[in-house]
Amino acid sequence: MATRRTRPRTGSGNAGDTAVVVLAAGASSRMGRSKPLVEMDGAPLLARVLETARAAGVGPTVLVLGDRAAEVRARLDLNGGIVVENPDYRRGMSTSLRAGVAAVPPGARRVAIVLADQPFVSPGTLRALAARASTGDGAIFVPTYRGVWGNPVMFDLSLSPELASLDGDVGCRGMFPRHGAEIREVPVDDPGILVDFDTPEEIQAVGSALAGGQDLRSVLDAAAAPRIALHADPRDHPVARRLRRGPDVDAVATSLRRDGVPFALATVVRAVRPTSGRPGYKAVIRADGSHVGWVGGACTEHLLISESLRALREQTPRLLRVAPEANERAAPAEGVVERAMVCQSGGTVEIFIEPNLPKPTVLVVGDSPVAASLATLAPVLGFRVVLAAPGAEPHDLPEVDAFVADLKDLPKHLEAGTYAVVASMGKYDEAALAPIARSPVAFVGLVASRKRARAVFAAVREDGVSEAQLARVRAPAGVDISASTPEEIALSVLAEIVRVRRTTASPDHEESVPAARTASVAIDPVCHMEVATTSPLTHVHAGTTYYFCSDGCRRQFARAPAKFGARSARKR
Repeated sequence: MATRRTRPRTGSGNAGDTAVVVLAAGASSRMGRSKPLVEMDGAPLLARVLETARAAGVGPTVLVLGDRAAEVRARLDLNGGIVVENPDYRRGMSTSLRAGVAAVPPGARRVAIVLADQPFVSPGTLRALAARASTGDGAIFVPTYRGVWGNPVMFDLSLSPELASLDGDVGCRGMFPRHGAEIREVPVDDPGILVDFDTPEEIQAVGSALAGGQDLRSVLDAAAAPRIALHADPRDHPVARRLRRGPDVDAVATSLRRDGVPFALATVVRAVRPTSGRPGYKAVIRADGSHVGWVGGACTEHLLISESLRALREQTPRLLRVAPEANERAAPAEGVVERAMVCQSGGTVEIFIEPNLPKPTVLVVGDSPVAASLATLAPVLGFRVVLAAPGAEPHDLPEVDAFVADLKDLPKHLEAGTYAVVASMGKYDEAALAPIARSPVAFVGLVASRKRARAVFAAVREDGVSEAQLARVRAPAGVDISASTPEEIALSVLAEIVRVRRTTASPDHEESVPAARTASVAIDPVCHMEVATTSPLTHVHAGTTYYFCSDGCRRQFARAPAKFGARSARKR
């Protein structure tokens, strides 16, 4: 039975809290030569891994050597780290793991286990693991990319006594069964955590792609694709994987929401058999179409991604109903999108899609009573507030999300989705209005009388602000409600901002919601689903290549091409 340990929670940690252990002792039997010295794009694998560890800057590095250790020492610069040799490396990874952890300098509280055959892990991944571990919540930290677990793994050194029980070619994942409740997933935007090299053919394939001019990210995504597909859903795998847990969709959503990353949350609310989706199943769909979680089979997945991206663009939730009897020509109920279930499995599934978008930002300049009222009322309306007020104290207005203490830093906050209001009441109207008027913000307001506004405009013209730029400035800002008090003036200004936001093509989320992926796609001639032209499920008929979403569609087409029109695959 698993033993749950209680460890003291730590603060944000420092470089001495974390160590990096690089395992490079194996015999490289499948590679046929010393894997650490195999070159990839002009550099040995191990050199790349060590550079990643150094660049991460999370703590000291311990390198474990074994097979051909003298050759590795002779060819690589190993200065700046601790190097140990494992004489028992032939007995498996567990021996190297123990040797590396035993050499970790005193004072370290956690250790990241980095593999020498994963040269493309980002330094940012190590930093993300260290940051997550420093919160004191959990004992084992696993990076995930698109919901799939990868390496390196970081664990609390309070677990190191358990390494003695590991035997053979087993790494730190041998501890996972006893500590399932203490494992924490750390989502990272790093396909390198899923890419390792065991054979010369794998090295050659990636090396050739890079030499051919392909960018590293696309090469890594292609190399990681089989592993992502393999782990897409446990039910699709022929062997039960007891050590793999499904992604924590709620945790992923919370993390994205906290970081201001747009995504759609999809939840199955109703299912009619036969269908693989079940009520309560969830998925997170990002703005680039990548997703984490599971709501149903391939047919449902395609429709889900399409509708989720539309929900993000339109900023409105919807209920997606996928059913065999769906009538896409008839007008569905309000808020419902009906799509036909074309897969042979049939069934019906209803999925609620909720877009989650970053809050729009109101930038308030000034420390006047009107500025304070704006900063207080804006969060009630769902805005994120940035206050530019030199000399203001953050504790004075806890509602404010960010403070700008120096007006020279204003340009850092002038984005297309920002609504800016200068309310310094003459203190630094001109200094603030000039950069704001030149920026692409969605709204520029000046709280001033008409006489004062004319004087401010004259001053900023001398600073090079054009008439076209000044024409965007609302002065005096606010809807005319005969406002008198600072609170009423703030209310009138926010009313105008809301009107502009709701009645114009506001760029609130143009930058935060990138365009969908533009990879070439074809139409499956059997079920009419979109299929990436990178799909291996193809059939050539009369000189035309057709692409399919599943082997079932491909077989149907191959048996009777004429039945499906045998027309050219349509690409876009």
